[in-house]
Amino acid sequence: MYVGRIVGVGRTPEGRLTAAYRVSSRSFPNRSAEHAGNSVRIVPRAGSTDAASDSPYIAYECLVWNERFGVVSNGTHTRPIFERLKAGNTARDAVVSVLAGLDREFDQHDTPRICGVVDLGEDRMWLGSITATGLAVMPVHIAIGQMAYVTTYEFPMPATGQIDSLFGAEDAQKTCEHMIAGSVFGTFDRPICAASWVASGATIDVATLDAGNATAS
Repeated sequence: MYVGRIVGVGRTPEGRLTAAYRVSSRSFPNRSAEHAGNSVRIVPRAGSTDAASDSPYIAYECLVWNERFGVVSNGTHTRPIFERLKAGNTARDAVVSVLAGLDREFDQHDTPRICGVVDLGEDRMWLGSITATGLAVMPVHIAIGQMAYVTTYEFPMPATGQIDSLFGAEDAQKTCEHMIAGSVFGTFDRPICAASWVASGATIDVATLDAGNATAS
């Protein structure tokens, strides 16, 4: 099954909160996730046919965070949601205002914008999305060892049934491997790269991974 990009939020077996992202692509496979500072960007691989593109649908910030919040998404809405959270907006209001303002991606597929928010201060998580026909943001209540997810295709709207109950990754590196090849995510086609952020108090663990370097879990 091809589901496109994937956003996940969850709890590791040790109870640490996590936000994760996976690029799956049929059209632009030459991309990697690149970590710098408190941010991860999806970037074209040097020397590839995609490297000359300036499309915001190909290269963008997919993860940003500080000591309180983590935001993960499939496009240019990552940073605006994060800035609204820092300014004091609730997670619901930050997601709704940004997604409603930007709308879905106006490409040939009307690709949905999807996102996740992790609030370390309140120990809470949300998933949100906007499609050509709807807008949703939903708090997700996740047990230890579970990850909730949305995808750009097939599962674009947050739903209670979109839970991976076999999320056994204990750190950011294992979370990337899980997003590419583990459990339900291993059944989704054309993985390209992944990024993850795992937090517990002031301790932040971040990893990126190209699909060719992943192992099944």
